[in-house]
Amino acid sequence: MNERPRPFVRMVVACLFFFVAVAMNILLPRYWHNIPEIVKHLLLVFSAIMCVHIMEYAYLWWEIFGHIRNILKETLQATHQLIDDNRDSLEKSLQHTNRLIGSAALCGLTNIYCSRKDVKGDIYDAIENAEKRVWLLGVTFSENVHLDELLSTLNEKITRGLDIRILLLDVFQETAVFRAIFESTAHEIEKIINTDRTKTLSTDDPIFHLRLYSDFTHTFDRLQNYPDIKPAVRFYTQNPTGWLMIIDNMAYFQPYTFGRSASQRSSNLCVGAHMPVFKYQMQQSGKPFEILEDHFLKLWLTSCVDLFHMESQIADRNRIIKETIDSHASRLKYVFDALHTSKCRTPYSNDRRKFPRQTWEWKQPSLKICLQDRKTTINASMCDYSREGVSLKVETTDLLQNHGQIVTLQGESPFEPRLAGFTIDHFLEKNQFVIRRITKGSQPIIGLQIAPEEDGQNGSNQIDRMIISSPS
Repeated sequence: MNERPRPFVRMVVACLFFFVAVAMNILLPRYWHNIPEIVKHLLLVFSAIMCVHIMEYAYLWWEIFGHIRNILKETLQATHQLIDDNRDSLEKSLQHTNRLIGSAALCGLTNIYCSRKDVKGDIYDAIENAEKRVWLLGVTFSENVHLDELLSTLNEKITRGLDIRILLLDVFQETAVFRAIFESTAHEIEKIINTDRTKTLSTDDPIFHLRLYSDFTHTFDRLQNYPDIKPAVRFYTQNPTGWLMIIDNMAYFQPYTFGRSASQRSSNLCVGAHMPVFKYQMQQSGKPFEILEDHFLKLWLTSCVDLFHMESQIADRNRIIKETIDSHASRLKYVFDALHTSKCRTPYSNDRRKFPRQTWEWKQPSLKICLQDRKTTINASMCDYSREGVSLKVETTDLLQNHGQIVTLQGESPFEPRLAGFTIDHFLEKNQFVIRRITKGSQPIIGLQIAPEEDGQNGSNQIDRMIISSPS
């Protein structure tokens, strides 16, 4: 079914017919002298009809244009009104955007990537096109940006005379042990803490089965295949606080954290690779690039372990790890309890204490618990302590009647170390405590809390009163 011609097309056709009729009305009498009058009248009438059609279509289109103009005017009026109503917020937003752009330009920030995954392609291209230097700072480059994929290119760059430096984590230092704890599950941490390393072979130590150490071992083995790269590798012991690559005059920096947020738990507990990556360009007044460059150089100059030294540490890794874990046993236990012993489903909800508690690690002071009314003494020793409380191991709890008893502490603080003396002096000055916990068993423990002043003043009204004093 044929559609009716559109008004614009019909007007064009009418114009064409009109001009043809007018031309024939003018030209025919010149070449056709005996033209019948009827033909002249028909051409004149046809021209008039076409002229009327043209005027009709022109008026119609003028009306249409008028409607379009009114619609645009109303739309623009609403838009102008919207802009006027939000002018202040728009101006503030533009000013804020301009400040951000200006600040970024001032400090040399040229790009921000959401993750290492997003920056991977740019980094690989930058290393491929590097002309002066490639400085790499990371654990084993196992998160998105893989050192395995860069070794061939780095080896080629070294043969061309580029300044190649690679800083990796020394996995036998305490910083690496604590990182491994943060990247492990509760079951894995418990095995690491409770392993008897006097009877365990190095290959059986559970800490060497963690991803951090397996990634390190893999990287170490791969580096053995590139003798030209070996002198360019060192292992840092200080915490680098971030992942860093400096390629010629560009720096890619990602801050380290202790892993994902509590609401983003995943099977990958690696502490890095979660923050955005910032790209800085060297500038004459660009402090961030200079700071990152200085940061890398300080780590490089103060790192005295290379692949040769690391190979000897690997040979003796069982003893080194045993000494590292034994020297920080109480701290590791505290970290485990803080992260994984909560019975509540809400993450990190076990921070119930007003003041943190620490284990007593020094020589035991000579203390006795004396019941004032009964003239009876109970030997006691320090277990752990906080600012307002202390746990004491005692011989027996048979003479302790109930929680809430007021006790008086007196004693003699050790001279050395001063930290231990300061701690004992703190409790001796407070003097009066309330029994908050009594744990019976093969080694009974009582928990004491510093008594409020009003409780201390009314202590004489208690039926039982206790005094911890120095031995007679």
